Amino acid sequence: MKNFIKYFARFGTAILLMVIVWSCARVPGLQEEKMGVFIKIPFVRVLLEENKKDVAVTADGTFAIECLKNGNQSIYYSSQPVKVKNQGQYVTVYNHKGYPIEEKLDEVNIIPRGNNNRIQFDKKRYRGILRILPNGGNVQLINVVYMEDYLKGVVPPELGKRKESEIEAVKAQAVAARTYAMAHLKQYGAQPYDMKSSIIDQVYDGANVELSLVNKAIEQTTGDVLFHNDDFINAYYHSTCGGMTDNIEMVWDRKEVPYLKAVKDDDACSWSKYFRWKEHFTEEQLRGRIEQYLASDRGRDLRIGKIKDIQISEHTPGGRISTMVVITDHDKFIFKKDRIRWVIGRTSNPDLILPSDNFDVNISRDNKGYITQVTFAGKGYGHGVGMCQCGAIGYSRVGWAYDQILKKYYTNAVIRKLY
Repeated sequence: MKNFIKYFARFGTAILLMVIVWSCARVPGLQEEKMGVFIKIPFVRVLLEENKKDVAVTADGTFAIECLKNGNQSIYYSSQPVKVKNQGQYVTVYNHKGYPIEEKLDEVNIIPRGNNNRIQFDKKRYRGILRILPNGGNVQLINVVYMEDYLKGVVPPELGKRKESEIEAVKAQAVAARTYAMAHLKQYGAQPYDMKSSIIDQVYDGANVELSLVNKAIEQTTGDVLFHNDDFINAYYHSTCGGMTDNIEMVWDRKEVPYLKAVKDDDACSWSKYFRWKEHFTEEQLRGRIEQYLASDRGRDLRIGKIKDIQISEHTPGGRISTMVVITDHDKFIFKKDRIRWVIGRTSNPDLILPSDNFDVNISRDNKGYITQVTFAGKGYGHGVGMCQCGAIGYSRVGWAYDQILKKYYTNAVIRKLY
């Protein structure tokens, strides 16, 4: 516990003073929420949008409009929508009739009044506060929200609607998502946000997607995070492992860590529709996919010639393909690790990547030896590192507790209550 306390002393600025430049204490109701002895519940600053020129915002009820300009603050109240528009290096806020409230502002903050009042924009609702900043010729929208409320918008898109009998899997997902977020606070340095709301970090859909069972699971695991020694782990997770997860260093070019190792999950995810799958390509289709990938990767069109053979030269401990060699009548092309999924893609949906890189290659040829069809017969969905979500659900169905599930997939990690 002594090292645990030292850890927070060392990282206190990142955890307790997350909202830099912007002081939450200026407006009532925005102080960090105290809980426990050692630490307060932190905020997460989530980037929602940065490519809009303007945004129309309202709330379920009355909200404050905090206008910041040259270090000065003005506060207005409204129950009608307002619009915030980019104005070069500033933003301007307009009332619902189109008249400017204040112009050339450094920042506008939308702050709902009351505990059950939610921000609304783009047909979505959000807890917490909305920061609106100038961003080149656009506006940048950042949702500042308590960690536990952030999770209420993250876990449902990840696990979907689950039954009460599967709540232990939901708890495991909540702990993994909380740990991932804590480990990545301040990852963007001087940027005014900690996380992006997409798969780049964790999909976050705000209050619209909240589910009572998920909220219950989050509340029952409040503050629980995964540690290895005195550091947060990188709690990666994926949909379906296909029977075995993998070492992080074998899937991505990352440093080996003792808690992200290949783990057999005893077919706990066998109920997933992606436990086993197939994708079929004609030679022409596969050639086109590879050329498309290479053009994007190298910045120029490239004709690779007809595919003569596909060879798998290396596998990971979890059975995934580490090196794939495509031999054509022009050249030889080598693809490695998780990028193989982007190279191949899918015929069933050209916008999607291959479900996983754990597959066998079956080649059909004509009587002259030319390839006519290539079938990829695979296992699993996702990168295969860390917790298998469908496996976690499978284990919860047979009575496993969330801590057992987490210890299964994150070997050598321990659960500690952070707040």
